[in-house]
Amino acid sequence: MPAKQRGSVVKRGSKWGVRYYDENGVRRSPSGFPTKTAAAEWLTAKLDEIAALRRGEAIPVANRPQTVDALLDLFLAKHGATVDPATHRKLTRQLRQARAEFGSRRPDSINRLEVEDWRATLSPGARHDVFRAFRQALTWAHARSLTDRNATAGIANPKRKRHERRAITPFESWDEIEAVADELDPRYRAIPVFATGTGLRPEEWIALERGDLDRERRVVHVRRRFTGGELKDGTKTGAERVVPLRRRVLDALDAMPPRIDTRLLFPAPRGGYIDLERFRHREWAPALRAAGLDRRGPYTMRHTFATWAIESGVQLAHLAVIMGTSVRELEDTYFRWLRRTDDALRAAFDAYDAAAIG
Repeated sequence: MPAKQRGSVVKRGSKWGVRYYDENGVRRSPSGFPTKTAAAEWLTAKLDEIAALRRGEAIPVANRPQTVDALLDLFLAKHGATVDPATHRKLTRQLRQARAEFGSRRPDSINRLEVEDWRATLSPGARHDVFRAFRQALTWAHARSLTDRNATAGIANPKRKRHERRAITPFESWDEIEAVADELDPRYRAIPVFATGTGLRPEEWIALERGDLDRERRVVHVRRRFTGGELKDGTKTGAERVVPLRRRVLDALDAMPPRIDTRLLFPAPRGGYIDLERFRHREWAPALRAAGLDRRGPYTMRHTFATWAIESGVQLAHLAVIMGTSVRELEDTYFRWLRRTDDALRAAFDAYDAAAIG
């Protein structure tokens, strides 16, 4: 058999057929093509596929995952091994809806139109993330020749609109923060004041060590995070950042029961890292109920820091640096509070204009 075969197109009665050798050197002679052109086009594509198989650039169809479920299992097993446990759990959760819709189908049997229709049925709040996870899996599979095509390619996946985002309910005052703190175990009582006063993410304040505090300069150095059961160097955006400490935060830290058995600033009872989910259900939620406040997650403390800072006139560029995020993300997340500052801006402009005229 030649290194590069050409195959042949032959007439068979009223139809057309082709002849070629497959990747194993076995001669094949399919027929039934309505025209010579159709037969030739099919043969060209088939020969390209066989050449790719021989070069090791493609995987035989029989060795590929036969269902979307099997493909997603492989994606989570292979790709999931390269990401942290929290990301793996998130991908697993986000792919459930794709499994429910396409799980028993052959990956290459899915077409773009039905994927677009499926995406439209997803809830607005989850649509972007759920579709992105499915696209990530199919793109990964296609790049490894596990599929002949990617049915999600070319489909727009805009982020959810502002009105589709989950509502943010920040705390209204320090009195509410203190009310929650009073209902917590003394070991955790400083957390609401600290997290609300600094705007750190939960995974950041959980990972803090006493050595990260600089009381003389009244700042805290954010150098690492604890997420998915793992300690990671750096912040979510990569770079270490320095966050100022207000007097109220320092007072709350001074009131904490002293511990010498751990270097952590906010340790769990045995001195290790706080499990955020356990803290949420065993400590945080009961404290909210006891304080007579509506249900909200620990991340609300970060939201409260941001909304209070915006309302007090802190520039977004400065706030973005302190919180370790971007101005665009602040604008998208806290647009309702930004609109509240319009009256203050108009008043400032009018005062400036009046002074200039005078």
